[in-house]
Amino acid sequence: MKFGTKCSAIGVNKEWTGTFQQPSKPLKFCEAVNYSFQEPVKLGNQDIGCRGARRSLGFDNDDLALARFISSNNNIPVQFIENALREIPKLKNINNVFLGIDEDMEKKIEPDLYIIYVQPLMVTKLIHNLAKIGIRPFVSSFSLLSVCGNIFSHCYKNNTVSLSFGCPESRKYGGIEKNEVVLGFSSEYALNVINSA
Repeated sequence: MKFGTKCSAIGVNKEWTGTFQQPSKPLKFCEAVNYSFQEPVKLGNQDIGCRGARRSLGFDNDDLALARFISSNNNIPVQFIENALREIPKLKNINNVFLGIDEDMEKKIEPDLYIIYVQPLMVTKLIHNLAKIGIRPFVSSFSLLSVCGNIFSHCYKNNTVSLSFGCPESRKYGGIEKNEVVLGFSSEYALNVINSA
């Protein structure tokens, strides 16, 4: 793609007979996205170790337990986190997620969405050009569940373009640099986003 090396094409519940890296231990979703910039990876229920990602993908459903866990690690009030979680989509019926689909694979697996790490200058240009064709990206105001919830789940569930500034976990484990933000967009908008770059 036109966005450089930090772009991951993602397919949900797809069939593929080719080779994908299967994690040897449970990963955070953002960690898997970062890994997929180098090599394709396949995730299932058993491969997700992060509580926020497990919730975003619909593998766990106890939002109160998650809110308490996040609160204890970040000193954010539980009620604030519970309210935030009500606005962060939770998916259902996810069997697998393929990350890092390359151009050859795209001939057999059509990506559902893309996640890219970009610098703010690129975001400014993209948002400006998308506005010309009437597309208004969703911009998350929460520093929680950034890549897994506000980008992946939001884009997949709502078939849209989303922007997040990252969360402490994704900045620590997901490879988001200080000068980068996260942009996600459904395949429906891929051509518009590419043409805006």
